[in-house]
Amino acid sequence: MASLFITTLIVFVIFLMFGFLGDALGGAGFNPTGNAALYAAGLGDDSLLSAAVRCPAQVAGAVAGSLAIMELMPKQYHHMLEWPALKVDVQARVIAEGVFTFIITFMVFVVVLRGPKSALLKNWLLTMVTVPLVVAGSKYTGPSMNPANTGAVDISDE
Repeated sequence: MASLFITTLIVFVIFLMFGFLGDALGGAGFNPTGNAALYAAGLGDDSLLSAAVRCPAQVAGAVAGSLAIMELMPKQYHHMLEWPALKVDVQARVIAEGVFTFIITFMVFVVVLRGPKSALLKNWLLTMVTVPLVVAGSKYTGPSMNPANTGAVDISDE
């Protein structure tokens, strides 16, 4: 229970830091799903062209960050990383991904559009939506619900 609380606090701080950093950079975001969902709903400032440029840039940034972590993390700690892996059959995985993605996108819409104006409270609510869904999704994909991560290469054997 203590580890879940600590994880929740860390996620909250990360959300808060990236939120402030994104605002300071003129509305940058670290999750392309949020931008795509807001664009699809007709909300936000993105045009089709800016959304088409922003999403691949965010994915490239995520890949670059992952590669940097893999390169900079000392080799003796690689065994501690739990890489995402398909833990159930494909049909159950697809259903789980669809349900979790719908729930998290819907809840993020509710928090962002109808939630509090306070950045602290808004980020806390987003954390309280995200962490339980990631924990529930870990039974299907490991430490991430992101379907792109399940193809991750295990570098612990290097």
